[in-house]
Amino acid sequence: MPSRFAIAFPLGVTVGKWTRAFEQRHPGVELVVRQSDDPLQVLEAGEADMVFARDADPDGDRHLIPLYAEDIVVVMHHEHLLTLRADEDEPEPLRLADLEGEPRVTGEPSEALLRSVAEGAGVALLPASVAKALRRKDVVALRVEDAGQSRIGLTWPREGQHPLVDDFVGIVRGRTAHSSRNPEVAAKEAAAKEAADGRSPASPRKPTSRKPTPRKPAAPRKRPRRR
Repeated sequence: MPSRFAIAFPLGVTVGKWTRAFEQRHPGVELVVRQSDDPLQVLEAGEADMVFARDADPDGDRHLIPLYAEDIVVVMHHEHLLTLRADEDEPEPLRLADLEGEPRVTGEPSEALLRSVAEGAGVALLPASVAKALRRKDVVALRVEDAGQSRIGLTWPREGQHPLVDDFVGIVRGRTAHSSRNPEVAAKEAAAKEAADGRSPASPRKPTSRKPTPRKPAAPRKRPRRR
């Protein structure tokens, strides 16, 4: 059993429930978890065994399992005119056309970027979970209906796959420790099946001989007397 397993994830992805389950299942394995602005680069550098990646595609070097997708939102100063729509009884959804002419704040999602938005430098488009992770009281986030979605996937190298990758994938997908798709459980079941197939058939049971129970002689019938 390997003694170390390393993963990386981008801002906005919450991995706590999966890492806790992994640590409970493998208490003897050192689990290294790190947040990264570029998890794919961490993977390529060999600093992680598998990573959560945003908007990644599978290729000849990596496996990729899609996990979920989230909305794109626009973040803006809390007194921006477009925020008035959220206060309407039946607010109309924002569309990209509504943002035309608005100054854009670009760059890697960070507290500095949100600070620029709060200072009125412009608006920024972010995945919903990233906007939530960086939220500020003076910045609001509104969904943009036609801005598409951001996809989150789990990826790892095709060559030199870590032995615990399948188990971590199973945890993310909700398999229990006793699932037959758990590699350890599957190995035990296969070994048990092979052992069962190799057993010699049980010898037939010998019939039990029973002594016949002697029957009591019938009592002689009395003849009726003639009168």
